[in-house]
Amino acid sequence: MGARLTKAAGWCKAVLLGGSIVFAGHSPADPQRGRQDLRDCVGAARDARAVAACEKSQQAVLRDRIKRWTKALRAQLDPKQQSLLDRNVRAWQAFYDSELAMLDLTLKQRADGLGAALHPGAITRLLEERERQLREHLHNATYGRQGGKP
Repeated sequence: MGARLTKAAGWCKAVLLGGSIVFAGHSPADPQRGRQDLRDCVGAARDARAVAACEKSQQAVLRDRIKRWTKALRAQLDPKQQSLLDRNVRAWQAFYDSELAMLDLTLKQRADGLGAALHPGAITRLLEERERQLREHLHNATYGRQGGKP
């Protein structure tokens, strides 16, 4: 017989869920919407293949954002700064390739057999972090040029 929530635990869960929905509704940030889309997709997925498809779709969105943020950041920089950005892009790509190799190695060694199912999510997390870094750099570069206004 499955575990049941007590009345108090059920009420607490309902309040927390309701609060989460209210706070999520007030989040105007584009990257937050992408994460919610991924959560909705994964929540509706019925098997591991569907979850992997959700992750692949999100990865495509993130790769596009990474390209856009990089291009926008490059437009804010002078030639010397652009060479630093190019070096940063190459370094991140080397890091990404290295992490993929390590993920391939370590996820195959998992005793529970979930390595293949976890691989797409791990890649998505790497891309989310890069997208966040570039967004932050772009914000910093444009903040100073707008006379101190965000």
